[in-house]
Amino acid sequence: MVAAVLAMPLAGCEYSGPDEPPAPPPATPSAASFKDNVNEVTRLLEASPADPGMPSEAEPAGKLSLDLAPGDYLVTGACAGVYGAKLTLVKADGVPEASSFECTSTLDRFVRHDGGPLTISAVPPTGRPAATGVKVQANPDRRLSELEDLSDWAAQQLQPPVPGELRGTGSGNTTTTASLSAPQGQYELHLVCAGLPVAQLSVSTWKGAEVLAPVSVPCGGSMFKAPLVLPTEGANLTMGPGGLDSRFAYRIVPTGQP
Repeated sequence: MVAAVLAMPLAGCEYSGPDEPPAPPPATPSAASFKDNVNEVTRLLEASPADPGMPSEAEPAGKLSLDLAPGDYLVTGACAGVYGAKLTLVKADGVPEASSFECTSTLDRFVRHDGGPLTISAVPPTGRPAATGVKVQANPDRRLSELEDLSDWAAQQLQPPVPGELRGTGSGNTTTTASLSAPQGQYELHLVCAGLPVAQLSVSTWKGAEVLAPVSVPCGGSMFKAPLVLPTEGANLTMGPGGLDSRFAYRIVPTGQP
């Protein structure tokens, strides 16, 4: 046993004993190589390193330029060796549509394409050894196409957009409840429904106060309008009864102050 030797008197907590060796720095795992990151990207995308859109020594960022027929597609991006990356789509109009994503999983983007050129890129914020890849396939999920159909239909029904509006869509086999984060105030409610002869509509506040008693709305394609006064924040719309082909497009438009 080695006894520490103290110098007396102690001044300012001075310690003249033997120096202790510094603690070794914590071990850090070695960074993955570029090849490892390429393998991880291809694994995430279920692709081969030789496939178009995969990273390579010549081009570590995944890029694709295609000429596609009109249709619904699913674009997927993946990255490795970095925290995240950015996926960018450019259609014939030349306007880029960008989405950032993390490398812990792939990013899937549904694309309804009118046909013609489509450029896709996934780019990391740093260079090699980070790697990114992209792929495109015909949309495999019917539900995504149905949601896009509903979105397109609703956008047509609620034209033109109105400043300050809050809008949404709904569909389903049962009664649909939708919530809009509207401040207290005066509004006009607009609703268009399809796929049913008649829909039942009612509106209440988030606190449960009824602001529109149940009313029957014909679903012939015309827009139903009703004044709406919200004494407190939030509006809950109840629409039904629902059905296989039922769909609803709705919005509330500010008309004044309480």
